[in-house]
Amino acid sequence: MKNTMIITDTLSAMTPELEREFDVMVVPYHVFVDGKDYVDNTYDRDLLFTRLESYNNLPTTSASNAGDILTACRQASQSVKNIVYIAIASTISASYNAGLRAKEMAKQELPGVNIEVIDCQTSICGQLLVVLAAARAANDGKSLREITEITRRVMSQVIYLTVPETMFFFERAGRTGNEPVITNAPVSIFPVIEIDSTYKGVPKFINQNRSKAKAVEKMLEMMTDKCRGKRVRAALSYTNNLDEAEKLRDKLLSRFDIVGEIYIVPHSTAASVVAGPRALSLSFYTED
Repeated sequence: MKNTMIITDTLSAMTPELEREFDVMVVPYHVFVDGKDYVDNTYDRDLLFTRLESYNNLPTTSASNAGDILTACRQASQSVKNIVYIAIASTISASYNAGLRAKEMAKQELPGVNIEVIDCQTSICGQLLVVLAAARAANDGKSLREITEITRRVMSQVIYLTVPETMFFFERAGRTGNEPVITNAPVSIFPVIEIDSTYKGVPKFINQNRSKAKAVEKMLEMMTDKCRGKRVRAALSYTNNLDEAEKLRDKLLSRFDIVGEIYIVPHSTAASVVAGPRALSLSFYTED
């Protein structure tokens, strides 16, 4: 019997279909367009990318706040006594700290409810793989301790790689970690960026490539080095370039022993504001 609810944020790229299938609750980020607050994934995606590609009057975002997370905990507490909130890497968002505040607020309001807040140290489809692993454990009726152990083990194994079409949006959002900016490079550069526990959630430039095709191939080379001969779980995410994600999925299926399906999910609208048009991400971990 299920006794733990998994809660996450919309930057996990959790689709409504996966939310229902795995019985996960999702707390929204917010997107601000012309001063108006839109709950994540409610602003029209076509209009969003038209605006992003214009580089004018660009939207901004904000993380789920403690009140948003507490509201989800209230709802979850009606059916379970244990909650695990899995936040995007605390190095790139305030969501984790908001979760800690919500946990403190819940001590008085929700006595008897146990809440664990986990900084998954990764992002987007990397976060998705962590959340799905936690949800599988919860749906199997495992204890809170077992679920948190599984979650932390998977997050230590997940590799998240992303190739932006341009670094402008990453740099605008302050998501380049300690790396030097490259927006004004004299030639187009397509970096592979890693965000996971390898670097404690701090974005790290792995290499810089003169073409996007070479950057994608570098991601595949890295995956081959880490996954050779092993069974793999994988997920892909994209902004407005589903075609590129589908082509990458086909390459993964031809090269690796994939467990289950390869999830192909869109970045949320808030995540797209940070990543920019035609960003492509790959996440994976091996099953021993």
